[in-house]
Amino acid sequence: MFYDERIERAKGRISRNAVILSVIISAVLGAIRLTNILKNTAQSKYLCLVILEAVIIFGGSICLLIGFTRSKLQPRDERAIFVESCFYNKAASVLIKTVTIVFAVFLPIVLHIGLPNHYTDGEFDRILLVLSFVVGIYVIYGFRRNDIYFNYSIMENEHYYKSVFKNIGKLAIYILCLFAVSATSFALFVAAKELDQVILIKYSLQIVGLYLIALLELSLLYLLYSFLEKTSYDSTRRLSKSTAVSLGITVFLYAVYTFTAILADSSAVSQAQAMQTVSAASSLAGYIDFALLIFLTYFSYEYLKVKHNKLLSAACLTILLNETSAFLIGRVWSGMTSLFLREMIEYDAYTITYFLSAAKTVLQDLSNIANLIGFSLMILALIKDKAIGKSNLAAIICLAALGGIEMFLRTQTGYLEVNIYHSLAEIAVLIYLCVLVACIEKRGKIPVCRDVAKPL
Repeated sequence: MFYDERIERAKGRISRNAVILSVIISAVLGAIRLTNILKNTAQSKYLCLVILEAVIIFGGSICLLIGFTRSKLQPRDERAIFVESCFYNKAASVLIKTVTIVFAVFLPIVLHIGLPNHYTDGEFDRILLVLSFVVGIYVIYGFRRNDIYFNYSIMENEHYYKSVFKNIGKLAIYILCLFAVSATSFALFVAAKELDQVILIKYSLQIVGLYLIALLELSLLYLLYSFLEKTSYDSTRRLSKSTAVSLGITVFLYAVYTFTAILADSSAVSQAQAMQTVSAASSLAGYIDFALLIFLTYFSYEYLKVKHNKLLSAACLTILLNETSAFLIGRVWSGMTSLFLREMIEYDAYTITYFLSAAKTVLQDLSNIANLIGFSLMILALIKDKAIGKSNLAAIICLAALGGIEMFLRTQTGYLEVNIYHSLAEIAVLIYLCVLVACIEKRGKIPVCRDVAKPL
């Protein structure tokens, strides 16, 4: 494990890159959202929806500008690099707190004005969801690649999980403070608008529910990640139990999602109600992707720490980048669709809608092909290292067949049926991957080295 100064330097690089990534993503999403609003002057009241993106862009740019200026004005010695790293760590923390406080202030206002009709995917906190996923995956990857831990200060504590729960308590206090900010903002808003009692109760329940869900989700995510870190740190085997746990969670969530979709489709409800049920369950998709990418990060790091394999690196990186890009594109797509439709509506709305739908199908197929390539490379890499037998080459043919069947079904059946098939196919692939991981995990012990850091 690092000395504190070396940890701080590595964290500083990760924080700087995370801020850069946040600014870029916020600029893209904010531009799409703002353009959609400004195209219809009657919807100028919705300008507050872009406040979070604006805060991230402005605050992040200020942090990067100050950091860049300080690096140019000071000599580039180890002390200056350490001070710069400390600055980026504190700046990233301040930026997160600023954005969440702004969110808390404007939340009651957004609940009252609602959302414009063209935001079929639109939520005020959409930017927070995207950043928590995309930037969160990068941060996890950065920590693993540098062989450092988020909980490094308590990693060797005898009461590790007691400290973890104390941190969850601190998180609860912070969320309670955010709730207090929203409550104060809501009280001022109610006094200005003189809302009736029914609306008052409705908004109050929405705000309370949102913060309770946020606390539950963040606490469970931190608890899971803390467990993964601890098992990885204590492991003396080629792969730690954390890899199997994260992959198992992925398979379980996929199974829950698929069961929900099948149950909704087979029950005596309308197609619209079935789609609504599946749409509600689709919130699991983000957690499924997150669990899969955590597995890939731990798997590639721990395996390659023992035996370098460029083919396996390429495989894991292909899947990781594809899944992250697919998540980001999915959040951008409906905003882009609305923009194109409003711009071209007077020409041929049907043609434009058909074109966008076809383009989305192509992107889905490309994503599936990228995952097929990634998993195929992973199998070839493991065969090359003799970690698995050559008979597993047949799995590549099966993967290609599953992908081909999905592409064919998309031209023959409905959206819901294709989604069910896709989920079942993914479960089959992940169960097969679980078997491979179990085989590798049973191999002998490995030397543990915690003092070597790799640059980003």
